[in-house]
Amino acid sequence: MKRQTFALTTFITLLLVGVLPAASSARIVVGISSVNVAFLPLYVTLDKGFFKDEGLDVLPVMFNAGNTNLQALVGGDVQIMAGAVAETVLGRASGIDVKNFWGICNLMPFELYSHSKLTSMKDAENKRFAISRFGSLSDFLTRSSLLHFGIDPKDVTILQIGSTPARFAALSSGGVDATILWFPVTEQAKAMGYRKLFDLKDMYPEWPYEAFAARESWLAKEKDQTVKFIRAYQKGTRLTRDNREDAIRSLRKFVKMDPAVAPAGYDQYRDSFPVDGQIAEKGIAIVADQEFEQGRTKRKLTVDDMVDRSFIKLLGSK
Repeated sequence: MKRQTFALTTFITLLLVGVLPAASSARIVVGISSVNVAFLPLYVTLDKGFFKDEGLDVLPVMFNAGNTNLQALVGGDVQIMAGAVAETVLGRASGIDVKNFWGICNLMPFELYSHSKLTSMKDAENKRFAISRFGSLSDFLTRSSLLHFGIDPKDVTILQIGSTPARFAALSSGGVDATILWFPVTEQAKAMGYRKLFDLKDMYPEWPYEAFAARESWLAKEKDQTVKFIRAYQKGTRLTRDNREDAIRSLRKFVKMDPAVAPAGYDQYRDSFPVDGQIAEKGIAIVADQEFEQGRTKRKLTVDDMVDRSFIKLLGSK
């Protein structure tokens, strides 16, 4: 049943993006943990056919949270995971041979919003915080924010709600007291008078928001395909950074973003897309250290445990 569901999801995704598999192409399924501006270079690469130019049939599949994306990677339904470093840290700590190998977006875009009754993080005890799923980036950042203000995460209620729109809906209905949001939902929150409790850039100015990750065994076996994948993606990244109008068109097409806010989204994220694939490694160390200190991992991972730099060294300067 699981594989039938996956096959149906893949087929629907193909119809949405207008990509049909070619028998002669090497197929790579890419799991995407959310639909947002951070993946804009991937959308541009798909839109312009750069993967096809490399002889690759790249199939994007959307997941409702990073941990479900990771599960698909472990199960072999996904070959490359496009997602948050926090999820790969937990995966690596649990014995999965997953490594980040190319940076997608180095940016901290998250802000913590609440309704009018919660005016300060100092009053967060016994309040309800919405996340996507346990083990996800929203989970990690919520816990980090609480710790930053001296609050034990055990002293609040953390609820698994789902995607950013779902969490904002829960906040709007009064089902939760606060949640982490990103663009463009942050624009809605501001317009509707919700309170910004905390901008996480103040805590993490350098952050590896999204990166490509895969199992080490797959990277070793499919090195040639990985190089072709990166080469095409790198071309899409350059186009994203250099051609604002093309990038905004892809943003509207794939993210279905309101034309009125799409340019602002592009401008906010544009400089965060690394052409050289560099990953903001300082943030990886922070995640690994905090997860160990909180007892969520049994051993302290290093950046070397989490990053395969061989592809960055090979293609980063090109």
